Amino acid sequence: MSNPATVIAAGGVVWRERRDTRQVLLVHRPRYDDWSLPKGKLNQHEHVLRAAAREVEEETGLRVVLGPPVGVQRYTVRKNGGTAPKLVHYWSATPVDDGDFRPNDEVDEVAWLPVDKARTKLSYPRDVDILDNLDRVIPVVATLVLVRHAEAVKRKDWDGKDTNRPLNDTGTAVAERLTDVLAALGVDRVISSDAERCAATLTPYAASIGRHMHLWPEISERGYDADPDGIRGLADRAWKQGKVTAVCSHRPVLPALARELGLRVGKFSPGAFVVAHQLADGQLVHERFSAP
Repeated sequence: MSNPATVIAAGGVVWRERRDTRQVLLVHRPRYDDWSLPKGKLNQHEHVLRAAAREVEEETGLRVVLGPPVGVQRYTVRKNGGTAPKLVHYWSATPVDDGDFRPNDEVDEVAWLPVDKARTKLSYPRDVDILDNLDRVIPVVATLVLVRHAEAVKRKDWDGKDTNRPLNDTGTAVAERLTDVLAALGVDRVISSDAERCAATLTPYAASIGRHMHLWPEISERGYDADPDGIRGLADRAWKQGKVTAVCSHRPVLPALARELGLRVGKFSPGAFVVAHQLADGQLVHERFSAP
């Protein structure tokens, strides 16, 4: 008998500061009569970051921006008459509006509570463990999302200038899906190589928020080949306090660019990205994701 598929879910520790007191948002589920952190299962083919933001909004009425991760939970749940493993990813999350909570069959009550009171209110020790991780990853000073452009038309199939080589159909679809992911992260600043395939990877998102895209020739393949030292000093321009910045570049440039930005160097498949949060103490919290 085959092992049941793991149930993947995502959610957030939603927090705010009120009168010098940190509060977190809990939800009450009438079906279980419990108090927990907002979370829910991924839709089919949904990116886990998008799912976390969506589930928080559906359960609490609040639109949120995701910050650093605060841990994962692993436990078993009932499924189809048996049991299955469940994996839940959590991120810190901050509200971007006052929300419009409406009681429903899934969540009939929400409560903003000081952290100490929330710890005693939560029904499950595993949720308390997640909550206790929050202090380790906030406040965030700046966030950077480093992206490799989505899949492009192959060089051998393109007769024009390489800088004008576009995304293929797969890459275009990834760029569209990336829009929801970057929205979940609250990206409010967009930077790209001036090559078409890079700019096109971030264009749908930039258009969705009505922001101008900054084009940096020095992080294109052509620009980097012409002057490898041209990326020096870009960290000061890329990291901006209070901003969430997306930067899109190319596979041959990304190792050097990552080092310049103070990020871990690793392989990037087309459309893959790293999210890095700079904390107040100077620590960086990294996450790596494949293309959405």
